[in-house]
Amino acid sequence: MPAFHDIGEYYKHVKNIFARSGCSDDWHLIKVRADHGRRGVVFSGGPLRFKKDEAIFEFREAVIIDDVGAVERPMYFYKYERVDENGHCFFFRYDRAPGSAKPLIHEECHLHVNQEEPRFKTHETCFEEIFGFIAAHFYEVFPERLECQR
Repeated sequence: MPAFHDIGEYYKHVKNIFARSGCSDDWHLIKVRADHGRRGVVFSGGPLRFKKDEAIFEFREAVIIDDVGAVERPMYFYKYERVDENGHCFFFRYDRAPGSAKPLIHEECHLHVNQEEPRFKTHETCFEEIFGFIAAHFYEVFPERLECQR
């Protein structure tokens, strides 16, 4: 598991995972806003389109790199949306929203599936895990074992 020295290294890591997958040519839309050397936001600067089916992936992660190079993500969202062959829209979105958390109604880590409500309580996740799931299940691309960099 790599240790990151700063937000720039983590940003390059995310961009490289996306680019190497071959699922999309939109890796250049992945952006970073560094608030400090070890903290910032890594995000899609627009919808990242998949070549095979025009599905989109959008994300935003607030990132803090700690003293040993581990990644903390105090806030995030990862959204995948596609239209199937029958014209039906499907989406899911993982959110971590600590400022909005209300037990049983709006859990800090939650999942939306095809609608805003209900919000399903879920585990803490990361770019690597969600993108790896999308690439493997929808595009039969199996990047190297992707695990959350913590």
